[in-house]
Amino acid sequence: MASSYDLVIIGGGPACGPAARRCREAGWSVAIIESGLLGGVCPHTGCNPKKALMGPAEAVSMARHLAGKGLTGEPHPDWPAMAAFTRTFTEPVAPWLAEHYRKADIDVLHARATFTGPRTLQAGNTSIAAKKILIAAGATHQRFDFPGAEYLHTSDDFLALEKLPPRIVFVGGGFVAFELAHLAHICGARATILTHGDTALRRFDTDAATRLVEATRAMGIAVHVNAPVTRIDQEPHGLCLSAPGFDIAADMTVNAAGRPPQIRNLGLDLANVAASPAGISVNEFLQSTTNPDVYAAGDCLDAPFALTPTADLESKVAAENMLHGNTTLINRTGTPSVLFTQPPLAMVGLTEADCLAKNIPFTKKEYDLADAFPWKRLGEHPGYSKTLVDPGTDHILGAHILGHAADELINTVALAMRQGLPAKALREAIWAYPTCGYYLRNMF
Repeated sequence: MASSYDLVIIGGGPACGPAARRCREAGWSVAIIESGLLGGVCPHTGCNPKKALMGPAEAVSMARHLAGKGLTGEPHPDWPAMAAFTRTFTEPVAPWLAEHYRKADIDVLHARATFTGPRTLQAGNTSIAAKKILIAAGATHQRFDFPGAEYLHTSDDFLALEKLPPRIVFVGGGFVAFELAHLAHICGARATILTHGDTALRRFDTDAATRLVEATRAMGIAVHVNAPVTRIDQEPHGLCLSAPGFDIAADMTVNAAGRPPQIRNLGLDLANVAASPAGISVNEFLQSTTNPDVYAAGDCLDAPFALTPTADLESKVAAENMLHGNTTLINRTGTPSVLFTQPPLAMVGLTEADCLAKNIPFTKKEYDLADAFPWKRLGEHPGYSKTLVDPGTDHILGAHILGHAADELINTVALAMRQGLPAKALREAIWAYPTCGYYLRNMF
């Protein structure tokens, strides 16, 4: 069977929807090829289930901070009930999207896509020709080849657990490892993080990340650096992970070592689409550097961020350029990143190390949030902020916030950066008191 469309999108996640809708509204015929669940990782096995599970964990964490400060007793997490509640968010997504696309007259093909030429694809038994193709294939789990790597579970498996194992080891030192380790620990598991590098959370500002790692250890989560896993063995009473100099027993091991772009086996060579291990190579219009009829968006890109908001933005930009001929540049200024640990760590813009490496002049201000009223009243430690401002223009270069509400505060800073507002705008704003936002005036 053969079909032809104006636009074919490979992948049905966050980087798909805006482009599919925009091009269909413009009168194009559109098809989406998705081998898994419509909606992609974020609503099914990523952001949404993680945050839903984190709700009770946040309540437990807050109760522990307030113990002896007017609160007695402690709530106890019920993991099976948490899992059931989480499914109320994840299970409706794919059916809702399928109906949404049906009403929009967008075809959905449930198959694995492979290129057969610069503008042709094979999806199951269907051969497809397209005027334009958007690669929105997302990312996948890191691959390991050490002995016993088959015992590693994915973060998807962890988030789908009906019962929490007593001992869990997370292999990796980034977002996924720390978020899931905090969640598991608060809910009663003994959590361990193993990372092969000499530092964890390398993407974040060193001072902020160091404080969070110290707080993580203080909670009772073991964090081992310079600890690459060399093998995993099945033993009578569980698993044994080996790293240089020590072994660790576990009931479950989780691959949390990052997510490379999911571009293997797409047949990119047949489409003359250039890519590297970092992802699809594109220009500032998100157009393939080697095939003008192919665009890309989302986690499959060789780009600075692999986030749901940037996938959405990239999808919109790609659509405008496919429709109107490369008229819209991608602008990721003011993109925030949040590590949803307890407490959360948030950042936007440059780190201090970035500024030093690029010889960018900056004024630095650090602030102890743990001693400020909105955090102190919750008994929370640690609390910290670091802001970097251009001394000549007063424009914000970067901000790093660790503590309660950091995930919301960073949105305000990100908005200021994206709109080109000076730090003075945050210092002189009239903020509600006594809120966390009020203290932005002190952070800058």
